[in-house]
Amino acid sequence: MTKRSRLMILLGLAIIFCLTMVFLSVRSFSSSPWQDWQRKYFQAQITELQGTMPMVHGEEQVKKLDQEIKDWQEKKPTVQEIRLSNGRVERCITCHMGIEEISASHPSASIGCTACHGGNALSLDELTAHEGMYGGGHPGQLAVSRLSCGGSAEVGQCHSGNRQEADNQVDLLTTSLMASKGGELSMSRYMYGLDIPPRVLLKPGETAADLESPFNHRAEEQKFQQNCLAVCHLSGGELPGQQVQANGCESCHVLSNTEHTYEGKDVTIPQSKPGYGISHNLTVQIPYTQCNQCHNQGDYHVDTMDFTPRPDLDRVKASPSPDKETLETRWKKVYSPGLVFTKCEVNLDCIDCHTRKEVMGDGKMHVSEWDALQIQCRDCHGSPVGQPIEWKITDKSDMAWSQTRINPVFPPLSMGDVILKTAKGEELPYVRLEDDKWYNYRKTNGEKYLIPQVIDSQCRQDPDKQSSDDCHKCHDVSKDKPSSGGE
Repeated sequence: MTKRSRLMILLGLAIIFCLTMVFLSVRSFSSSPWQDWQRKYFQAQITELQGTMPMVHGEEQVKKLDQEIKDWQEKKPTVQEIRLSNGRVERCITCHMGIEEISASHPSASIGCTACHGGNALSLDELTAHEGMYGGGHPGQLAVSRLSCGGSAEVGQCHSGNRQEADNQVDLLTTSLMASKGGELSMSRYMYGLDIPPRVLLKPGETAADLESPFNHRAEEQKFQQNCLAVCHLSGGELPGQQVQANGCESCHVLSNTEHTYEGKDVTIPQSKPGYGISHNLTVQIPYTQCNQCHNQGDYHVDTMDFTPRPDLDRVKASPSPDKETLETRWKKVYSPGLVFTKCEVNLDCIDCHTRKEVMGDGKMHVSEWDALQIQCRDCHGSPVGQPIEWKITDKSDMAWSQTRINPVFPPLSMGDVILKTAKGEELPYVRLEDDKWYNYRKTNGEKYLIPQVIDSQCRQDPDKQSSDDCHKCHDVSKDKPSSGGE
């Protein structure tokens, strides 16, 4: 065989090999899992449209719906790309078609997916695409929040590293009692005589659950760790009685149902598997039902270090969505038997009273909840001898100005508007002085409430005793409603 013949044979084998590889690649591409996900999404849209057919009337409407169904039936899987403003390309929505826009302030068209989630934006293979994702798909976990919520090289500074401290929520949150469990640690040790007076044993970013011997090896230590310190919706503990791990920022800002299952349109997320929000949405309009999933599940007994679930927990889990409930619903389903609360505490949501600094932290490690409180009843209602503290908006750099822009249900602030400032110095842009009267705007829906003032009223309380505990002594409306019983 001549040298030329051998070269021709080798060339032929090389061509056959290349054609085989191309064939296998095309075949593999045509049957890729991402195409299967798209077909499932197409079918989900078809099924949904077909389900609405009985409710459609008129020949034109029926014809239009038929055409929509036909369009979905004829769709072919194609690679989907987002080209960001910085030139980067992401293909995440190739599989995650139908996933909800995270929020108006986090537009996917400019921020994309990987700035918050991490991962490989160009891969169409599930394993490599999800490699390096922050928090395993939950970027709100506090262990990774500086990489996700804090910002990145792609999008710049977000919730960390800003000039104005109040904008650095990721940093401040490390000092929050909800994140550190510092209050449970300090006050429990104090009540057992281990620290007199109570003191903070943690530094910002540390969690009480991580301490090796939080109770100095006392007999109650194991129960203290299990029933108190390990339960936290921000620091990664399991939520009470739900066997669902908490996910930091998401625990508040991603609304969930009582089963913690997904109800959105992304077919890659199983709707029967717990551990997800209702939809892929962030919100600052947090209803009390979200807080209730952690804070109203039962009672902790410091003397025995036990947790007792409330006996009517099923009723709490059955609480309707805020748009479908009544005041009577709140009385029956939400408030724990034995608690003392006032009318405003029933009408409003938790975040309508608890301030940004109380919930998100203020940069200081506090020893107890009482120590961390920024607001009392007298801050909004005044006292028998004084009115609430006024704060006039004169500069757009004012923190209150930016706060109102975050929540779309707030009426915008204008220069010269008067808002309330607490005795501890925190501005409350949702509490405003209008026509010489104080009003509160609910953070969940923007409803406007007149705030009754103590001055010139029948209140005879000592002006120096105006804490919420003092006010509860007279304004305990819970005694007028059944504290337990049936529906």
